[in-house]
Amino acid sequence: MRKKKNLNLKIFCFLLSLFLFTGINELPAQNRKPDNVTLSLKWLTQSQFAGYYAALDKGFYNDEGINLVIKPGAPDIDSMSLVSSGVSDFGIQWFADFAAARDKGLPLISIAQILQSNGLVMISKAESGIKTPYDFKGKRVGIWLFGNEIQFYSLMNQLEIPLGSINISPLKWSIRPFLDNTYDAVMSMRYNEYLSVLESGYRKEDINIIDFADYGMNFPGDIIFTRKSTFDNNPGLCIRMVRASLRGWEWAMKHQEEAVDIVIRHDKSGTLKKNHQMAQLKEIVRLIKYKEIPLGFHLPEQAALTVDNLKKNGIITDTLELSDIYTNAVWEKAVPEGKNR
Repeated sequence: MRKKKNLNLKIFCFLLSLFLFTGINELPAQNRKPDNVTLSLKWLTQSQFAGYYAALDKGFYNDEGINLVIKPGAPDIDSMSLVSSGVSDFGIQWFADFAAARDKGLPLISIAQILQSNGLVMISKAESGIKTPYDFKGKRVGIWLFGNEIQFYSLMNQLEIPLGSINISPLKWSIRPFLDNTYDAVMSMRYNEYLSVLESGYRKEDINIIDFADYGMNFPGDIIFTRKSTFDNNPGLCIRMVRASLRGWEWAMKHQEEAVDIVIRHDKSGTLKKNHQMAQLKEIVRLIKYKEIPLGFHLPEQAALTVDNLKKNGIITDTLELSDIYTNAVWEKAVPEGKNR
């Protein structure tokens, strides 16, 4: 009887929150005091985040009554920790990594799915003979240990490849150790490190690509997330943030060269090369448009496939539900009539 009452209470609370959320009436931006908002990126300033920089530069956030500050990430900066602690208001992270963080109890919620595929692959030189994950045994393999390792560990578990059979080492941001043969195979993003390898003089046929997608692990990429309390207490801000961000991405995809110029202007390191950033944005657009899923929409089937995979391979617990990870309620309000759905 008590379990039934608790279940009924949960259902009531969910329906009440849904009713309150769908009943939001927002004030026009000109009649609203601007909100000072911070967005923490997953990584350093680059074209991976062109849509946010474009929205900032073009005044789309201002149009929504948002004074936005974008904080670039780094290997030792975790966007999820910054948002959960209240240092930042919104953040960018991969869906699978985010699900693992939610499983550990971080009070966060994803409110928009930007990259419908994350573009993570493993690469090796053709001369190494490494063509599949089974060839990793006895080899020197470099992987990133700031969230991206989740997909690698899940694949090794799925294929029953003992981690102890591989010489695994932490991989830093530079692709140089791969070029210098310090590693036999390394993690790479199709939109970044792989491009750098080709730019260094290698031909496509010189590099083997081991794609996680070929093993049923085409996980979604970048999401926009926030604290659960922000979603519950200030859903209007979430709607405006997502609406401006999606507008920025739509603009960036249509004006790619100008979008890259904007990104480069925001790069404080002064190290970004336009040709590389142009190629990166082209690949990012491909990942955004994967399967023609509407921009910003969490595809339930794709989310379920990812979470089920993580559960099956012991990365997250069986108790984590999809509703604990993401919501499409913000997207439904930010995108008029769910266009292109």
